[in-house]
Amino acid sequence: MIQTKAKIVSHTQVAPVHFKMILEAPEIASEAQPGQFVHVRVHDKLDPLLRRPFSIHRIRSWKLEAGSQIEILYKIRGKATEILSGRKPGELLDIIGPLGNGFPLELQSAIGNPQSAILVAGGIGVAPLIFLAEKLVHSSQSTVHSLIGAKTKDLILCEEEFKKLGCQVEVATEDGSYGFRGRVTDLLKNLLSTMDCRLSTIYAAGPNFMLQEIKKIANMFKILALGSLEENIACGLGGCFGCVVKTREGYKRVCKEGPVFNLEDIVWE
Repeated sequence: MIQTKAKIVSHTQVAPVHFKMILEAPEIASEAQPGQFVHVRVHDKLDPLLRRPFSIHRIRSWKLEAGSQIEILYKIRGKATEILSGRKPGELLDIIGPLGNGFPLELQSAIGNPQSAILVAGGIGVAPLIFLAEKLVHSSQSTVHSLIGAKTKDLILCEEEFKKLGCQVEVATEDGSYGFRGRVTDLLKNLLSTMDCRLSTIYAAGPNFMLQEIKKIANMFKILALGSLEENIACGLGGCFGCVVKTREGYKRVCKEGPVFNLEDIVWE
């Protein structure tokens, strides 16, 4: 874990309420793994007091240095992210990272020659999955499917980024304005019904109701599903126990034992 003052390299709006920010943070970038997050103080004032967690969207290099910059993709959800959206290139942000346990990539090699990795993104849940897709494409023999879902066309994120990586991409919108009409979990069921699932893994990120549905689908097709949970994270270090989730082994902290869990272990009530 590293705390640093990271310079904002670029900050761009990519959708109606979505922004991408690149930060110069070589020490964090060199250690980060897909699924981990950074904890950001959005400015130096006391309000809002708490930091905000953001998934590491991808690692970028600068001047041939391996992993010198981190990129975050975020949605304006409240006062803190509204403030963050106004920060300018050249300014400094106090960040801590990389935090949490990410996606266990060794599973892909542990099961032999995997048939496929299926990435399922709901809304801003796409944020950690580009970094994951990059790792999977470059480190395994598996085919990578990327299923992206949102309410409407304007909110579909990262479709072109997945395609450039060589992923097989499908898109779902709930209003039918682009791609498949319906939810991304419907796309997942359609895909799984056409393939041999025994050597496949689902990697999902999005709202908890989506992850609950994916858990049911994974059980139906007898496939491993790993999900990055969305919870309100306060300290980010595991000390306050404000982000606990119930599992079959008791309560666990999303910021410390997660945010990635085997969805079969999660108990939603």
